[in-house]
Amino acid sequence: MFKFLLKRVGFLIILSLPFWNGYRLDIDNNQLFLFRYELGYSMGYLFFLFTLLVIVGFLGLSMVWYRSFCNWGCPHNAVSSILNRMERKLGKPATFVISLAASLLMSYSTVSFFYDPVTIVRSLIGFEMNKYFWLTASLTSIYTVLTFKARSSFCKVCPYGIAQQIAFVDPKKRTDWLTHPGVWITWGTSFALLAFLVIGW
Repeated sequence: MFKFLLKRVGFLIILSLPFWNGYRLDIDNNQLFLFRYELGYSMGYLFFLFTLLVIVGFLGLSMVWYRSFCNWGCPHNAVSSILNRMERKLGKPATFVISLAASLLMSYSTVSFFYDPVTIVRSLIGFEMNKYFWLTASLTSIYTVLTFKARSSFCKVCPYGIAQQIAFVDPKKRTDWLTHPGVWITWGTSFALLAFLVIGW
């Protein structure tokens, strides 16, 4: 059980980012937050450099650890694993309720990456039919379908999974680390972005 919960740490960190301004783009107030720092217009490029670094860096790391992100950080995999356990113990009706609750939480977190979390929760509690309410409700519907109905099939079309398969390097073939173009593209880009990020910061 401890190992199962430990594997969900990455998912929980991702879920919590907008609530402590670890990573957030506030569209209403034209603000960018990165590791609790508010970035002004002159420093806004650091936010986008960090975003690119995370995307490309994940692909680079996937060459070494293959499906590590799926096990440790993927929100869909984390919720799906929990629901698979629940369904065996509680049955489908109870699993649907849990899926709906988890989807609402994930939707709230997702929308909070772009808008103020406090404003969103007030809209949900007060049933205010504004953009925050409808964005959260729409995403909740999508996430519920993905986690309840498409638990096993989503991974087949996951953008990360597809990109990871293309970038995969066989660890047994050491020459691939020198000849595979994916290695040069992902690791080279990651180091360049990291250098620009550190210099800019």
